[in-house]
Amino acid sequence: MKKVFALIIIATAFISFSASAQKQGGGKMGLSKQELMDSLKVSDAVADSVIAVRTESMTQMRTIMTDQSLTQDQKREKIQPIRQETKTKLQKFLTNDQLQKMQQMEMDKRGKTGGAHGDGGSSNQ
Repeated sequence: MKKVFALIIIATAFISFSASAQKQGGGKMGLSKQELMDSLKVSDAVADSVIAVRTESMTQMRTIMTDQSLTQDQKREKIQPIRQETKTKLQKFLTNDQLQKMQQMEMDKRGKTGGAHGDGGSSNQ
């Protein structure tokens, strides 16, 4: 029970950070909580969990991508396990159909805003 409570606190912290960053950055951090709830038909708590998982993985991948000491191949090698771990974590909250729909929504959003940063936020795994 304590682990669940700690996870909720951590998720809340991530969501607070994500929400404030989205407001400041015009929503550039990805899909909003409302978009997830509306499009994927998930609860408030599930949307919060998904955002927390994605925020954590995006932070880890951004750190790797900005590491000038790594080659592109090394960056890809280090990011691959993060992508797989993210997918595994998201599967605890979303069905495969919801995951695919979320990935498509993210790709569509990046295409409209020209925001393809090469950080691998969504992949076809």
